[in-house]
Amino acid sequence: MGTGTHQDAPAKSIETEVKIELADLPEVRDRLLQLGFRIRTPRAFEDNWIFDYPDRSLARHRQLLRVRSFGDRAWITLKTPSRHSTRYKIRQELETELGDAQVVRQLLRSLGFQPSFRYQKYRTVLEPDKPSGRKLTLTLDETPIGDFLEIEGSARDILAVSAKLGCKPTDFIQDSYWQLFRKRRPRSSGTSMIFRRRG
Repeated sequence: MGTGTHQDAPAKSIETEVKIELADLPEVRDRLLQLGFRIRTPRAFEDNWIFDYPDRSLARHRQLLRVRSFGDRAWITLKTPSRHSTRYKIRQELETELGDAQVVRQLLRSLGFQPSFRYQKYRTVLEPDKPSGRKLTLTLDETPIGDFLEIEGSARDILAVSAKLGCKPTDFIQDSYWQLFRKRRPRSSGTSMIFRRRG
């Protein structure tokens, strides 16, 4: 998920995830707590910057370079093109924690990269109260275009959790927040999905 949520995860990993749009985020959060999940990281503000070359060659090759600030921590992430799947977003991720996100953004600009998209959200991170040894992370995202649940784990775990919430595979969203923004704000010429006011 490139959440900046996995505290000691390997720098290189394959992530399998889906998004599910939520009509009632507090209700889903309470349901997850009842199902045996616990809040690992309380609700915190997250700011994301996507960088690309001036010719947008990373985007054309379906790669993503992101600098993320979450709470008082920050990460830089490179994601490779998604593997073919009709249900899940599956892609390789290279990620490492940063000391100062602002300095890294300046460094990338100095190297010729340009910000291509900025998006913000409030994120709450949950995990199983009794971990099974398999990676399973859930995040509740409050964004300017709606609320979403992201589930990252094995395909089996994603199906199991979503079913317990009353969701079906047809509810799964593979789009990135950039793709969702462009679909929902097709007439927008802006490159930012940010809050007018932080709350």
